[in-house]
Amino acid sequence: MADRDAKTLASSVEQLSAHAGKVHSATVDVTKQEQVHQLIQDAAARHGRLDVLFNNAGVAGRHVPLADTTLDEWRILMDINLWGVMYGIYAAVPIMGCQGEGHIVNTASILGLIPGVYEGIYSTIKHAVVGLSECLRYELADDRIAVSVVCPSTVASRIWGMSPTGEYREPSKETIPDDVISAAEAAETILAEVANKQAIILVGKNARWLRDEYYARSESFENFLLENSRKGRRSYEASRHDSSE
Repeated sequence: MADRDAKTLASSVEQLSAHAGKVHSATVDVTKQEQVHQLIQDAAARHGRLDVLFNNAGVAGRHVPLADTTLDEWRILMDINLWGVMYGIYAAVPIMGCQGEGHIVNTASILGLIPGVYEGIYSTIKHAVVGLSECLRYELADDRIAVSVVCPSTVASRIWGMSPTGEYREPSKETIPDDVISAAEAAETILAEVANKQAIILVGKNARWLRDEYYARSESFENFLLENSRKGRRSYEASRHDSSE
C-alpha cells in the first residue's frame, strides 16, 4: 500500500497490525511516474508476481462552475486522478502479461457515470477513468488480465477534507451526505465484486439508482439534476457574496 502522506500511511499500516509481515508500505506520489513504476516493480519482486493492482489515489476539486475553474486546477486533478491511474497501468500490464494473468482495479466515481454538476473537473476526469477501464477490459481480456472500475457514491474517506494539493482539514458534518457508508463497508463490497471480476462496481446506498435513472433519461431525474444544479449555483453565489464582505 502507498500514500504520499507518510503520517497517514503509517497510521493505516498500524491499523493492519494483525497482518504484520504481510503489509508493506511506501511513500509514493502518484503524479511521479518513476515512483509508481518502482512501487509496482518492488511489489512484484518481493512476492514473485502481481495479482491485483488497485489504482485508488484521488482528490476532489472545488464546487464551482466550470467557467470559473482554472487550467491549473485541471492539471492538478488530472495529474492525480487520471495520470496516476495510467502510470499504474503502464507499470502493471507488462508484469501481468508475462505471468499470464492479473487484475487491475481503477477507482472512478458515480460522477464518472452521471454528470457532476458544479464538480465538472472531477466528473470529467472520472468519466475518463471509466472509459479507460472499459476499453482496457476488452483489450486485455485475451491476455487474461481482468479490469474493473469502482464507482462509489458517498463513502466516508479523507477525500471529503482533502484539498487537491494535499492539505487535510476535518470536514464539517454539513458537508458530508446523510447516506454515506463506511470505508470498511465499501471495501467489503469492492473485494467481493473484484473476486467476481465485475466490470463496473457500484458502491454506496444510491449508486445503482443514480446510474439507472440517468441512463433511463426519465423526466423526473432530469429535473432532479437541474434542481441540484440550481442548488449548486445558489450555494456558490452565496459563498462569493460572503467572501466579498
